[in-house]
This record gives sequence, C-alpha cells and structure tokens, in this order.
Amino acid sequence: MVAGLKEQWCFAVRNAGWTPELKDDLLQVVSTLVKGSLLQPLFRALRVHQTASGHQASIDELTLDALTAGEVVVRTLWAGLNYKDSLAVTGAAKVVSGYPRVPGIELVGVVESSDVAGITPGEEVLVHGFQTGIEFDGGLAERVRVRAQHVMPIPAGLSAFETAVLGVPGFTVAMALERFEAHSLTPAAGPIVVNGAAGAVGISALAILARAGYQTVALTRRSSSIDTLKQLGASEVLVADVFLNQTRPLEKGRFAAAIDNVGGDTLSWMLRSLLDHGQLASVGNASGIGFSCNVLPFILRQATMFGIAANAPWPVRHRLWARLATDWKPDIGALMRHVHECALDDVPARAAAQIAGQSAGRTLVKFNSA
Repeated sequence: MVAGLKEQWCFAVRNAGWTPELKDDLLQVVSTLVKGSLLQPLFRALRVHQTASGHQASIDELTLDALTAGEVVVRTLWAGLNYKDSLAVTGAAKVVSGYPRVPGIELVGVVESSDVAGITPGEEVLVHGFQTGIEFDGGLAERVRVRAQHVMPIPAGLSAFETAVLGVPGFTVAMALERFEAHSLTPAAGPIVVNGAAGAVGISALAILARAGYQTVALTRRSSSIDTLKQLGASEVLVADVFLNQTRPLEKGRFAAAIDNVGGDTLSWMLRSLLDHGQLASVGNASGIGFSCNVLPFILRQATMFGIAANAPWPVRHRLWARLATDWKPDIGALMRHVHECALDDVPARAAAQIAGQSAGRTLVKFNSA
C-alpha cells in the first residue's frame, strides 16, 4: 500500500517537473501519514464525552493516536469496574479531568509494544493509580497507551487473572492493613469490622484479613449475604439497619479496627464502637461524603481515623503486591464466587446499577483477548 502511494507521488512529481528535494519531502509526509493513521488497527473503547446536551458515554472505534500519550501499548485482558469508574461512565460525578476520556482506573494486560528498555512485548503487566482513567485514558478499552513509569509487571506468585481479581480493591485493603499494623494492630487486639461487606472492597477485605489471621465482622445491608460472607471468612455478620438507630455518643467498644467503604451513618456507628486505641480506615463514600461525629471516641478511647486512596509510590506498591502474592494472598477460589465478568458493551448498564446500589461483588470487564 505504501509502495503504491510512493509510486503515484513519484509519477506526479516527474510529470510536474518538481525538484528531487521537493519530491523527497512529499514522500516523507505521505509515509508519515500512512504510518501514523491508515495502517493503525482500530480498536474499541468506551469514552465519555461532554456534549451540548450533557454527559454521554459511547463505545467508539479508535486508533492509538486518539489516546493520551505513552511509551507503552498494552492489549487489555481485564479491567476492574470500580465505583469511581461508574461515576465517570454515568456522569454522576465529575471524575475525569478532561474530555473525551476513556475511564478505567485499573487494567491487566499484555505489552504489545514499548519504546523503553525493561518493558518488553509479551510481558503481562498491571496498571493502576497515577491518574489512570482520570487524567490519562484508562482501562475500558481493548488497547491502552500508558506511560512507562505507570507500568508494573504482574507480581511473582500471582497470575494475570488473580491480579485482576484483587486489583484496586485488594490493594486498598493492603494499604489499610499495613497502616493498622504500623500502629501496632495484631490479631490478638480484637476483631476488624468491614462495612459494605458485599462490595468489591468488602469481599477483598474479608478474604485478605482472614488470610492474615484476623477475626472479621461483616457489616452489610443485605441479609441475603450472611452465608456467603461467612464463607469468605467473616466470623460474624451484622445487618446494618439493626444498628443504625443507635445514636449514643459512645457505643459499646467491640472492634479493634474498622474498614469503611460507605461513609455516612455506618461510618459514624463504627467509629463510636471502636475499642480503646481503635483505628478506622476510610476508603470509600458510596453512601455520601458526610458523617456525624463527636470528639469522645478520640478523647476517651484515643481512636485514630485516617483515609486511604489506592495510589502509592513504587516502594509501597512493590511491597504490598508482594504481600498480596504471598502471606496476604487470599483464597482466590472463594473470591471467584463473587466475581462477575462482563463485556465492554455491558459497562454502561453495569455502571448504572453500581451507582444505584444494585450490584455486589467484584465486576471485571473481560476483553476478547483474555
């Protein structure tokens, strides 16, 4: 195809009497245009747009040039559909920094091409954080172009699929657990309560904490989930609605630590129910960004509350993924009962259900190459 175009240009140049220098310049332009667009294969991606009529999500056919810049091209195998992704897809909140944008804050895939040493074609890799799917085009696409400094090899001890199952939810739990233990938490201190226990972070927390030797209490609004949450490692399951009418400044102290995925009233109740020197990690806000609070848990019980965002410098990433692949590696088979795979075309409906609180477990977008 390129050779044929070159011949046509040469014929035109000879018959027009143009100079060899001009001919060479024209040939260079044509070759660059052909290489840059016509020969690039099309792939499918979910993109969000800001139009005159408002927010719109669509499945588009793109070439790599349509994506944000990066030295590494990855063929996507799986992309997690997280709450933040669902906000971006539905437009329920302004998550992305510009339009059009491919959402998807995490992906697992295979390197197709790389312009940097140390990252080789055929290598299985993980990408999450670093504003992926927010400032840079993300994982909800068959091909992703990413910066080399955002790419991590699949950790030794995990398969690509196991890494996708854990993903951002598992990494979030690992960040919280490391922070707990840095402040002297041990399994002997008492149980850890996890709210939103039927969600992606919740199921990961129950499985990872059980593997690490901790007793866990699952807090959920889904009474139908009691048996399945116990199978994941919860020693006790509490139905949230039974406790949310308790509004004392301090509840009976019963938890050494808490992982909050929800915010709102359940966060408040867990904070008031911590034991002395208890810790609470706030990792999500599915029920809203506000919560009621008083100072007594902090003064009388010396409680600590901190936030977790699933982003971290490389030393922390390598350390925590190494633990998720070894001594904190959960029972992947047990988690699999809560993993739901879907196609890219199904993402808008899945995202809407997630925002409406009508989904549970971990959702993975599976691409044809997986």
